[in-house]
Amino acid sequence: MSSDSLAIRPGVAGVVFNPDGDILMHKRRVGHGWAPPSGAVEPEEDVRSALKRELDEEASLEIEIARFVGLYSDPTFQIVEFPTGEAIHFVTSLFVCRASSSQFEGSEEGIAWGWYAPEELPEPLLPYAERWLDDTIAEHPQPIVQ
Repeated sequence: MSSDSLAIRPGVAGVVFNPDGDILMHKRRVGHGWAPPSGAVEPEEDVRSALKRELDEEASLEIEIARFVGLYSDPTFQIVEFPTGEAIHFVTSLFVCRASSSQFEGSEEGIAWGWYAPEELPEPLLPYAERWLDDTIAEHPQPIVQ
């Protein structure tokens, strides 16, 4: 893939915890691994609004954003290749989110959806998801920039 055919887009992701401390995960159609919900920031949208919109669209879930985890741009993990041949290098803002309820409706963006205890996450995790989850669970004192 040449850099001429690679688009770069701002992205958002949320590690969403329910009241029991479980994390919302979905098995992605792209990559066929598990990850927290994520998506692209739309024009004229700030990252917090984008994250809330994505979680509403993907899981019919209203959330509270609790803290900023970090900004992820490492091309080793942040380039997503789609079945159409399109590739996007996402620069993703990752947040910890709290859901007031465990009720959600997973969209068709995921093959499967569920709440998982942090020590019992489903396999396989997508490489970027593994990085995001490790950093979220570690609760670093400063935001991560990668």
